[in-house]
Amino acid sequence: MKKFLAFFTATLLLFGGVFMIYWKHIRPSEYMVFVESFGHGVITVDSKNTTGTDEKYRVACDNGQVLTLNINPERTDSTYYDLKKLIVNGVNVTDEVNMLQYKVTADKKLNVLAFFKKGKRPEGYKSEEATSNISKPSIDKYADNKYIGSYAVYDIKDPCVFYDEKSDYYYCFGSDNVVIKSKDLINWTTRTTYFPTPEDAESNTVMSFSAFKSVKSWAKEHGYGADETYSDENQDRTPLSPEIIYRKGVYYLYFSLSKTADANESAIFCVTTDDLAKAIETKTWKDAGLVISTCGRHAGTEIVEDEASGEKNKHSFKASYDAANAVHPAVINTENGLFMIYGGSYGREKIGGEIYIVELSPKTGLLKAASPVNSKGEVISTLHGSARFQAGTLIAKPGRIPALSKNDGSLLSGADIVYNKDTGYYYLFLTYGVEESNYNVRVARAKSPEGPYTDFNGADMAEFGKSGRNNQYTKGLMLTAGYNFLSSSNGGVTYTDIGRASIGSPSVIKTSKGKWFMGSQSQLYYKIDSTVTTGAGRATEAGLRDVYPFPSLEVRELKWTVDGWPAACPETYSGTAASTKVKQASLYGNWDTVIFDPSGDAESYKAVARNTSQTVTILENAVITETDIRKGRKLSTEGNLSKADGYYTVVIDSVKYNIYPMAVWDFELEEGTVVFTGYSEDGTAVWAKKNFSDALGINTTTFYHVLSMCDEAVQNEYKEKMEKISSNPSQTDIDAMTGELVDIVLSSAK
Repeated sequence: MKKFLAFFTATLLLFGGVFMIYWKHIRPSEYMVFVESFGHGVITVDSKNTTGTDEKYRVACDNGQVLTLNINPERTDSTYYDLKKLIVNGVNVTDEVNMLQYKVTADKKLNVLAFFKKGKRPEGYKSEEATSNISKPSIDKYADNKYIGSYAVYDIKDPCVFYDEKSDYYYCFGSDNVVIKSKDLINWTTRTTYFPTPEDAESNTVMSFSAFKSVKSWAKEHGYGADETYSDENQDRTPLSPEIIYRKGVYYLYFSLSKTADANESAIFCVTTDDLAKAIETKTWKDAGLVISTCGRHAGTEIVEDEASGEKNKHSFKASYDAANAVHPAVINTENGLFMIYGGSYGREKIGGEIYIVELSPKTGLLKAASPVNSKGEVISTLHGSARFQAGTLIAKPGRIPALSKNDGSLLSGADIVYNKDTGYYYLFLTYGVEESNYNVRVARAKSPEGPYTDFNGADMAEFGKSGRNNQYTKGLMLTAGYNFLSSSNGGVTYTDIGRASIGSPSVIKTSKGKWFMGSQSQLYYKIDSTVTTGAGRATEAGLRDVYPFPSLEVRELKWTVDGWPAACPETYSGTAASTKVKQASLYGNWDTVIFDPSGDAESYKAVARNTSQTVTILENAVITETDIRKGRKLSTEGNLSKADGYYTVVIDSVKYNIYPMAVWDFELEEGTVVFTGYSEDGTAVWAKKNFSDALGINTTTFYHVLSMCDEAVQNEYKEKMEKISSNPSQTDIDAMTGELVDIVLSSAK
């Protein structure tokens, strides 16, 4: 027993000693860092936490870990604060602050006191001439609208934006039986429904099939219960992807129904009214009828009559699917007739989802002829029951890939079609990718509504190679996609990781004043514990914005390039048309720049979900990017920035872009700002937002990058200059010194 107790005691002491060593020297220690900010300033510790006045918080760190205190004084148009004193553990370390940063080693409890004093805004901070007339939009916050970052209306899916001249209202019809209206494309009324809902329905997103004879008949043939019960979860009763047009005193509302999400058992219907407001209020429409129906045939047997003998025999057949899927209608009224495009992705085992165009009767709004032969003489039809419908002319198709079972993004959906008489082209807007993941909008054009539609590089959207393994993301001019501006600032407010995810389902309109806009659905990026997500969940942590996971409506103005392609504004519409009167001098400075990657991942056949920005510095005689700095590239003046007829050209990372600058309202920074949009010579889209709109706003990293190219004498001279102002350098000083260094480097290279 004594031996056991001795062994037990020794073991306990051994484990105790090991535990003490771990506890004291090995385990990550949690030290309390007390931070108090006096005046107007914010301090962050290694970007982990943010503090304001009289805040105290805990930072987990290892013993001996070096922490970086980032001191950010408040700087606005009316006020300007300097760091007066920084005290760490009772020691005044203000003189040791370098570029508003101070590094300290974690030992025991850290006590940080920061004092700020009000100063005078340095000379050089002058309002941009281009943004002087851009005012804050008037926002009326209706009860059910949520505004986050950009002012967007949440829970709107597959939007159809329509301007009604009679009422002078913009309407937005969406899937799930939702409609809203607006006077200015910003402030939208509370959501309501446009179709009646069954009394026993759990949600008003569904519709009553009994309201329309054509819908009720189709539903009966497809196995829906006559009593409109909801026992079968696979049966969807939600009106999808509506489209509305006005023609000769009549409003035509098109919508689709799809029985399941895994096949193309779908149909498109049309209802009409001569009073849009009344129809929405009373949920009363006139049933025009079924436009087109598609249906996959499942494996089984059928009775087939032999034409020669008249005998009826059983016939076995394998499962097959129509290539067409009767969803997402978009109608265009042209001088050549009334046309409807439709189609979209379906199924996990069958890709399907081609986009077709059919001609409609101007009298009925339905198919012009129930003929299997289209206007080109091609026999393209779909069989549903005993009726054969014209499928139409194929105008776009997704790339065929192996192993579609993962529904991995090589999909095509949500199309729209418009005609621009100024260019003489019909434009086909398409949604590529998977919703809530990598939706992106592409565009192609044609001289005829029935195509062929070709992209920026002349590729036909309806053709792929014989191998059937083509990546569709090599086609179509990418108009917009998921993006985030990593860091933008106006000298007073800074935001990070703000952008949008999964932009798709475009709806393009031209107003009576000749302005073009694109409505679309998207989701907001938000940040949780330094992880950027796409709104698939809801942010509930303290201090974070309340983010809805549903698709939101956003509206952007479109700018037409000199060669006839639409380019989207990086900022959502603010109520004032974007000003294009931007002088070349306003283009100098830092830009938060997004280059959209249209090709995606060649291995997985997926589009890029998020296109992340980098800082690009445009000077009068040089352009410097983050990639230049990271790779230590030399300065180049070849084609850096020049003015052309109606646009500018700029070289970013050795690629030339034709850009169109605009002065707009920045919702995140709450000020007028300058942006630009455009394309490279091979059709790659670029978006950029000006940093520090009141000055050049050159980053210190850019300054040191250029300084590294100078000889030792110049380096010593400018390091000395920087040291004199390092505790609180003005932006004007950094801008001026960087410009001087660029001139020195370029002159020595000649």
